[in-house]
Amino acid sequence: MEQRQIGEIEEILINAFPAVEREIYDGWILNFSGGYTYRANCIYPFYHSTYDLEEKVIYCENQYRELLLPAVYKMTEAVPKALDELLEARGYENVKYVDVLHCDLKGWTAPEMKCQGNDYEMIVMSRIDDEWLDGVNQLIDIPYPSMEKIQKKIFRRIRLPIICVKIRYQGKVIGTGLGVLERHYIGLYAIHVHRDYRRQGLAMKICSRIIEKGKKMGATQAHLQVRQGNTGAFLMYEKLGLQKIYTQWFRMKSWPESKRIFD
Repeated sequence: MEQRQIGEIEEILINAFPAVEREIYDGWILNFSGGYTYRANCIYPFYHSTYDLEEKVIYCENQYRELLLPAVYKMTEAVPKALDELLEARGYENVKYVDVLHCDLKGWTAPEMKCQGNDYEMIVMSRIDDEWLDGVNQLIDIPYPSMEKIQKKIFRRIRLPIICVKIRYQGKVIGTGLGVLERHYIGLYAIHVHRDYRRQGLAMKICSRIIEKGKKMGATQAHLQVRQGNTGAFLMYEKLGLQKIYTQWFRMKSWPESKRIFD
């Protein structure tokens, strides 16, 4: 895939999930969010840099270690290979692989769905409310109140047009989804369904509604990220017309005092 398109999508992903704190260092973007997710606590070696590579890596290690965080790099094939090799030599391990999926929305139509249960209530909003935030927290089972606060802060910092979807059943949120519109892309995030209500077409319904709404708002392409190994999700996204275009991988180095990343 062309580096230009990888760069475009990666830039959009950065904007759609803003870290609590951010530092720009010679073309690299350093994200700090108290250990909530790799992508909100990592270094993006994103733009052209001029400093000595090893000097930069040592600087970043010091920044993260001071905050009791592991040093994590988000990598793609657009990142210079020399950096990947240097990180490996310095003991950074690959801890997570994520595939970025994409779909051209020209002529796109929602697949046929058989969604069981007539008592499900789907709500589509143009803003994030407290019920949606609390629903996401419960669906992903965040273990600490401090992490819940960080998660809410990140979502509330999004300043782009959004499509916020929640599914209620018997007064409880059992499914969520978020669409973030930037340029001509609709990105899909926070697609969660309670384990007791899966395999009923709810996730497909959430994604379809986001894409349909995104098209009406001007999107011509869709994208999302899915962790490698999530076979069920891949099969669903293929039915939606989404195909893998490139892979992200996260390299991490931690110390005995480092916090564990919740992801």
